[in-house]
Amino acid sequence: MGRDRQQRKNAETRNAILDAAIAIGLEEGFDELSIRKITDKLGYSAAIVYHYFKDKQEILDTIHKNTSKSIMEAVRVCIKPENSFSENIKLVFKLLTEISIYEPDAFKLIILNKYSHKNESVNEWLDMIRECLDIAIERGELREVNVNITAYTLLNSFLVAQMIISENGGSDKKMICDIFETELDIILNGIINK
Repeated sequence: MGRDRQQRKNAETRNAILDAAIAIGLEEGFDELSIRKITDKLGYSAAIVYHYFKDKQEILDTIHKNTSKSIMEAVRVCIKPENSFSENIKLVFKLLTEISIYEPDAFKLIILNKYSHKNESVNEWLDMIRECLDIAIERGELREVNVNITAYTLLNSFLVAQMIISENGGSDKKMICDIFETELDIILNGIINK
């Protein structure tokens, strides 16, 4: 019984550190995150933080991994089997665009991997796009294409548009979203079976 209680307490402390880091990162920007700011926010000693994380980078990598997983789940929910590939890809990119516009620091952390040294999420996104492409080809919606190259092209087009939005402070979000949607239409027109 005591061991379970200790494990819960450890998990609570670890989560409190991550929550404080996220709050600081979203409020001040993740570039400004420091162990001192986390300890000040929580009233913990630095030793407690270092007991759970070796350094700030490990905290950022953990936040990236956890948040990326929840975004990935939200994306999977918006993909509907009854929708066409084109409809699904537009829904996914619309969701991610909203994140980039309304939560630019979170977007930089999660999607652009700006602060994380782990680069696992790019492969997860590519895997998801490849899976959708394979299904669409099987259904006859798309012509036979090199799935790897097409997945990279779609992801790259999206990331470039999102970097522009993010760096631009989203000042002309509509125009940038329209540009991306046009680019996506051009790509899809090249692979959709008519």
